[in-house]
Amino acid sequence: MPLDGPIFGEGIYKPREAARLIGTTPQEILRWTRGSGPNAPIWTGHYQFVDESTEISFIDLVELRVVRALRSNGVSLQAIRYAIEYAKAKLAIDRPLSTLSFKTDGPEILVDATENDGHLISLSKKRPGQKVFRKIIDQSLSGLEYKNQRPERWRPTIVEHVVLDPNRSFGTPVIDNIGISTQTIFTEWQRSKSIKYISRLYEVDERFVRDAIKFEKTLDRKESVTGGQGSV
Repeated sequence: MPLDGPIFGEGIYKPREAARLIGTTPQEILRWTRGSGPNAPIWTGHYQFVDESTEISFIDLVELRVVRALRSNGVSLQAIRYAIEYAKAKLAIDRPLSTLSFKTDGPEILVDATENDGHLISLSKKRPGQKVFRKIIDQSLSGLEYKNQRPERWRPTIVEHVVLDPNRSFGTPVIDNIGISTQTIFTEWQRSKSIKYISRLYEVDERFVRDAIKFEKTLDRKESVTGGQGSV
């Protein structure tokens, strides 16, 4: 992809990288963001202005994480499409999956009521806009930090010191406060098998090295054992 468009500060991920991070497959990433056959994409991704580009942005990654969580809870793609369009039309939110706290109770998609009265609004086709109060399954959105209703960074919960920030290294997972890629540390560890050596090499605390290794090993394990159906 040419670096002459709105890229800096937006993050950039190839389908395989995105799939590995959210626990799905590259095929599903492409199907959800680029469409498949007669089926249109679920939404227009940030980089779809670039012909033949398959990369996605940080906001796209967050929204794909929501889609994967909803699909894991039995929500159909048709229901997700309807919820997005309803939220856009009735709640005037352009990117609802990344700005609303989507939840699900079985096949129904719900969102916190604007009055913050403890109720939820249904975004299902069966009863759109109706307030409901039911047992909810929170979606896998832990670790996200927001600013002005927009996801600003993601701190995976499996480790303490790893962050994905679109303003740093194009959103690549890095050790926070240091900025070294977790993949760089992991690759060096695979070669040396020495945490102490890597700690001295990069002049970082050993706990940061351990976090980077744990993070990358977890992604590899989920990808290998479950075919990409895990999450962080």
